[in-house]
Amino acid sequence: MAYRKPSRRSRRGLSGAFIAMGIVSLLYGGFFPLFRLFDYAVLAVIIAAIGKVIRTASQKAHEKEDEAWEKAEQERERAEQEKAEKERKAKEEAARREAERAKATTGVAEVNSLILRGQQLLQQIRAENDRLPDPEITAQIDAIESIANQIFKAVIEQPKKANQIRRFMDYYLPTTLKMLVAYRRMEEGNVTGETADKARERIRDSLNMVIKAFTNQLAKLYEDDALDITTDIDVMETMLKQDGLIDSGLHVRTSTGEEFENG
Repeated sequence: MAYRKPSRRSRRGLSGAFIAMGIVSLLYGGFFPLFRLFDYAVLAVIIAAIGKVIRTASQKAHEKEDEAWEKAEQERERAEQEKAEKERKAKEEAARREAERAKATTGVAEVNSLILRGQQLLQQIRAENDRLPDPEITAQIDAIESIANQIFKAVIEQPKKANQIRRFMDYYLPTTLKMLVAYRRMEEGNVTGETADKARERIRDSLNMVIKAFTNQLAKLYEDDALDITTDIDVMETMLKQDGLIDSGLHVRTSTGEEFENG
């Protein structure tokens, strides 16, 4: 929408002054005779004085109006700048995420497809989140998105783990999106009533449950890794003992035969 600065309306002020002076002239002529040059001179002084008062008052009114417009214009420009900056950051973030998706290649077409589908679901969830002004919902979805991205990263690094996130992909993420869509529609429609309020509360509670479930899902993806590294540590410790490099008290023996406590 185009905004135009209002004119100072100098012509309107002059027109008002001329009208006022005309009325004064008529009134003066009705009460005082205008036979002599002096009479006209007096009338001219009176008219000039009244005109000056009217123009001064009109100018002050216009100045106040212009000041109010300037302030409103500054606020509008500030809001537009903030909006433009927000849109710029959103585009940059979208480009960054797109670049990350482009890197999400595992060498296994089926797993690549799975990851891409999950990222698309996350993108839809993010879009719903952007349309919701509720800060509590926003914080919940931000947490869900962060955990989901970590889950995808784990599968990208180790494609063999893809089977572990099938239900996460086929049910949990789509259902989370469905809940957000329902919440957003109720908000946009200003739906009120006990049923709607209970539904909103259930959705917020469910999102907390989803955060916990996603966190557990992420932990499960690394359970085998934790077990494997623990086993490797046990084996290494046993071998070190067998080679005489450490004793049962975990003392390390150097190549010169010196020992020091490990830890």
